[in-house]
Amino acid sequence: MLKRLIILSFLLAAIWNLSADAAMGGYEHERTDGGYYTLVSEEGEILTKTAMQVYKDDEFITPDNRRFRVAKIEGDTCRCTLVGVEKMPEVKAEAPKISGILGLTPVIAKNRGTIGIYCTHSDESYVPSDGKKSISGRGGIYQVGEALRDALKSQGVNAVFDKTSHNPHDVNAYARSRRTASKLLQQGCVGLVDLHRDAVPAEVYTANVNSQKVTRVKLVVGKQNPHMSSNLEFAKKIKAYMDEKCPGLSAGIFMGRGCYNQDLSPRSILVEVGTHTNSKEDARRGIEMFAQVIPDVFGVESKQDSDAAPLVNVSAAGNQRSDWTAVILILLGVAVAYGAYIAINRKKTK
Repeated sequence: MLKRLIILSFLLAAIWNLSADAAMGGYEHERTDGGYYTLVSEEGEILTKTAMQVYKDDEFITPDNRRFRVAKIEGDTCRCTLVGVEKMPEVKAEAPKISGILGLTPVIAKNRGTIGIYCTHSDESYVPSDGKKSISGRGGIYQVGEALRDALKSQGVNAVFDKTSHNPHDVNAYARSRRTASKLLQQGCVGLVDLHRDAVPAEVYTANVNSQKVTRVKLVVGKQNPHMSSNLEFAKKIKAYMDEKCPGLSAGIFMGRGCYNQDLSPRSILVEVGTHTNSKEDARRGIEMFAQVIPDVFGVESKQDSDAAPLVNVSAAGNQRSDWTAVILILLGVAVAYGAYIAINRKKTK
């Protein structure tokens, strides 16, 4: 009897795991017929195009921060209604350098956390550069991942690119990449970037930013996630910094019915770097520009920060306290104590 109960327990656990994986990847489909969805406003304006599966009530924040919701899907056309203009996070200006005691300059000490990079769809490639849109094993998206890692390291930011393959490109790819994402977090990564490329016409992502031909970058947030609001705020912060540092680089934020493993961390983001009809070289330039916002958004220390000795500490809650403040408080304490000592001695002499 006991043996049967044990076997039954194992079977139930297996069924539960399978159903959980199916639920997790149930909405994370992509078009495989060569088609794509076009999101259109009530006035007929084309908002974006995507090869991701689109569902009613999915949302999209345009590059100019208008927020739309999918109201009706008619074939490949998604009719959207305007929700409003999204309030974006404030981009903090760089603090001016202030001369301190003995001419030293206090600077903010950021953490030395590592950024984890991986590719759920390991086969994704760029036709003009790779010859085809899909390469089994490691597609052209891996070179884009290497470009992001190298761009971060050139700024002095710790970055690791996990090249684990999650092929085949099917509904279970996110279940497989979940193990990779979990491993990166266990290794101490403070945030995760899952790199992808879209499958739409090239002009959707083609752009000229800072006098360079690049692919734009679209952020994707999963709505099937209990921490979706945190992930969305994080994505909005990334976009705000992109708009400030690299105007024109952002292709907006798509909020789709899925999880994309973003429940693992509030600082996890899926990034679409161009499409299969863009060149890999343009995608590399786009992701290198994207790398410029990472230190500020993730709050990690860059080379420029570490070149100077940090004289200001930042707590986990983000509160800042200058060491000079501590020095001043100590000096005040000493002054008070000295004053009390003098007063006592005067009384004694009387």
